Amino acid sequence: MEVWKMAGLKGIKFAGRDKFAGFKTSILELFGKSQEFSQNRRNILISNYNSVVANNLIGGNFFTGFLLLMNINDSDIGLITVISMFGNMLQVFSPLLLERFEKRKKILIIGRIVIHFINIVLISIIPILAPNDSMKLSLILVATLLVNVLNAMTAPGYQVWHIKSVPNEMRSRYFSFIQLTNSIIVYTVILFASLMVDVFKQNGNELTGLLILRGAALVLAVFDIVYLARIREYPVSKRNMRVRDVMLSPFKEKKFLVTVAMACMWSFTANIPGSYYSVYLLRELNISYSFLNTVNMLSIPVMILVMPIWRRKVDTTSWFRTLYLCISLYIVHYLGLAFVTEKNLLLYLIFMLYAFAISPGINLVFSNLPYVNMPDENQTNLLGFYSTLNSFAGFLGASLGRQFITMTEGMRIKFGGTTMGNKQLVLILAAVFMLASALTIFRLTRKSDSEIA
Repeated sequence: MEVWKMAGLKGIKFAGRDKFAGFKTSILELFGKSQEFSQNRRNILISNYNSVVANNLIGGNFFTGFLLLMNINDSDIGLITVISMFGNMLQVFSPLLLERFEKRKKILIIGRIVIHFINIVLISIIPILAPNDSMKLSLILVATLLVNVLNAMTAPGYQVWHIKSVPNEMRSRYFSFIQLTNSIIVYTVILFASLMVDVFKQNGNELTGLLILRGAALVLAVFDIVYLARIREYPVSKRNMRVRDVMLSPFKEKKFLVTVAMACMWSFTANIPGSYYSVYLLRELNISYSFLNTVNMLSIPVMILVMPIWRRKVDTTSWFRTLYLCISLYIVHYLGLAFVTEKNLLLYLIFMLYAFAISPGINLVFSNLPYVNMPDENQTNLLGFYSTLNSFAGFLGASLGRQFITMTEGMRIKFGGTTMGNKQLVLILAAVFMLASALTIFRLTRKSDSEIA
């Protein structure tokens, strides 16, 4: 008899095989070649990978650094965030364009091409062509507005197009898989990208390094378009929408409005800090891109550990219950980061790891939240309404954050042994509003549960 049988390990061996076989079966079901929907999901996945990596190469800390190189000040960086939120508010008018067509694929692909061109190519040449800092800021604001207006008009179309290939019963698996693998790919690429930019920065050529990243993003954008074009489109009902219908019809869906309210609370509070903390880390603490993105890389093993927990939480309770739990826990991360200084950078690592354990739950919920109480009809309009109110809430949050930064310029407040400037205090402000949001979402969830019961 084999040793593993004598030791009583037979069941364990088969359990391991069964677990691997179950994982393989799940992946094949999600992205296998046998079914049309599976092929669509595979192309959506690859398109998503290319788009997300491209956006991360030109966004986040890299975009903040790009703006700082153009001598754009704190308040104007906040203004760029506000402008982007304002542009996305126009999603409510997206149905006026998209609902006129049964097939929208060509329009959506052309829209994605134009967005990539402005976001990657045109913005990249602004610091080279603009004669002065004032002109640079003006062109950045115009380009940012254009990108977000175009995105607002097309984004609901992508969502309606793609979600038809993802049945409801597999959405928690599908979205958790995309989130996990996206993070692994993105943070791996970003880590190497940040090491390269730091080398250029040390040699006094930071702008060159950032422009090389934008060149790589352009290549990825091409692959994004190629795989986007391979996703099959399923015709939707053609409707001639009027402005009155666009603005008023969502208010007939009471349960859907509860979902919108919850999403808006998160959007408002999450946008209060803006990019100010990144400015604090990059300029005031002089932290390298490599350090920041090495820390971000740690989110991958943390996500691998916690994602099954959040998936199980969603499956055993509800999307809403998971949301208010995650938001309540996330508050601590804002409070902790507010106390980070050049003398205690270990706190940054600790509270970022804490955030990495909570954020997969938040992202998982928001990947499906718009569809929880959404009826099958009029989805483009409802998604536009959902995104518009979210953008409006984010606009208000970003405006509040910018106003706070402007009014408290030069302010210093001492908490214990830590002296905080306004870029740390804005995190405290966000934490206070987030606590109020978590409590409100908790009450809405209890009310929703009681109505179902």
